[in-house]
Amino acid sequence: MPKAKFDPLSQFRAPLNYELAGKDFHIILDDGNEISVRFIDGENLQWSDNCGPYIWEKYECLKADDNTYFVHVNTAAGEGKLNYCLILDLLQDLVTFIKLEEGKIEESDRLILVTPVFGAIKIQGRALPENRHHFTDRMVGRRIVWQYSSGFNKMHIYYKPTLYRLPRVDSDSFRRRYAAETDPEEKARLKGYVDRFDRTEEAYPFAEEPCFHITINEHMNLFCFVEENETLCDPLKAIGGGGIVLLQDLDRLVQNGLGFGKGSYAFCTGYGREVFEPDEVESEEAPYDETKLKTIPCIYDIKFE
Repeated sequence: MPKAKFDPLSQFRAPLNYELAGKDFHIILDDGNEISVRFIDGENLQWSDNCGPYIWEKYECLKADDNTYFVHVNTAAGEGKLNYCLILDLLQDLVTFIKLEEGKIEESDRLILVTPVFGAIKIQGRALPENRHHFTDRMVGRRIVWQYSSGFNKMHIYYKPTLYRLPRVDSDSFRRRYAAETDPEEKARLKGYVDRFDRTEEAYPFAEEPCFHITINEHMNLFCFVEENETLCDPLKAIGGGGIVLLQDLDRLVQNGLGFGKGSYAFCTGYGREVFEPDEVESEEAPYDETKLKTIPCIYDIKFE
């Protein structure tokens, strides 16, 4: 019997959640837009922008805690290139809306534009909540190893409020494995890594990518990054470009969210372990030009007191 294969990000994915079925939400966003969402059942919803006609869409949902839901919509009209994420916080009646757009950044069609917008849920007979989810720097200085599958884990180093890092990859180990591998399929996969290192190791010595952190509640964080430097440092612009949007339960160290890349969007779940010893890359000077980063433009407007 052939060995089962899993997406390395989604093998441990939590079950989809269907509790929003039959619920309606009128959402007021801080950019002036209004959204009406009707969850028809566990897989279909109707979506209306600014009192326009309702459009049917498919959706998927993960539940992050007792009152917080992560909804993903791959829009039919966007032909796979326009995706929405809704973070519904039913305890505070708050919403964070995230738009993911392909093909908007001329440097590479791999890069995805990420736009977060804060808002609130309008409840009939009540004033709109005044508070909002908000950008935060509370994760800076932490390091967490996230396990996504039996063979895939990553340590996220929350280096700055708008930049995160990964430990340096041991490229020599990939080269040794490639030289010793006899299975043609695995050898071809490893050759892809070796080719990447050969092209980019000097220009991209370690991963540092744009990100943002948003406080949802006392124990829940929303984290997003895009692999933009990796793409820009590759002469062929053939790698990177993907990213992730994750609701992180900071008490239980469990995160649920969406891994994304050009033409690829999938829910994932990670289980964390805190690391307290600094990694060597935390003292490295980055060779990247932060002023050229375009995938998450909100990072240039975030202010921390």
